[in-house]
Amino acid sequence: MTTRLLARGSLYAAAYVVLTLIAGAFGLASGQVQFRISEALLPFACVDPAAVVGFTVGTAIANVLTSSLGPADVVFGSLCTLVAALIMWQVGPRVVALAAPVVVNAFGVGAELALILHLPFWPSVGFVALGEAVVLFSAGFVVLSLIRTHGALFGLAPRDLRGRRALSRSQKR
Repeated sequence: MTTRLLARGSLYAAAYVVLTLIAGAFGLASGQVQFRISEALLPFACVDPAAVVGFTVGTAIANVLTSSLGPADVVFGSLCTLVAALIMWQVGPRVVALAAPVVVNAFGVGAELALILHLPFWPSVGFVALGEAVVLFSAGFVVLSLIRTHGALFGLAPRDLRGRRALSRSQKR
């Protein structure tokens, strides 16, 4: 692991925590209906492996500070983020990648809400999916568009729009 990768991962984690705390101040960061604006940053996981780790760590820290589900959410909520971010990394910078956190968190957090808070499973899945979809397909879409058009400004390695890592000059020969 390089220092640059560690620094980028730390920045992703810090940004995720700060944005989750802002949403938490308005009661939007946890519970059955949640609109974590921090989830809009997840498109960075499509192009930067540091984001996969950073958002997983950021989710764990944010859940320690804001979650009504306790320690289980620190573990399982972070695992949901890890799975969603890994899927996004595999898909690459395509709009379809935005569906990964919607589906993974809907079922993962929905199950947590049902098991821990004894809320009905399917409505929980629906509400979590709705909140994720609103954030990801609005602000997350804007972030993804910025990454696709101006990724170099963020210091990100280019990936083509089909989701594969761009080949270096030596690999193209």
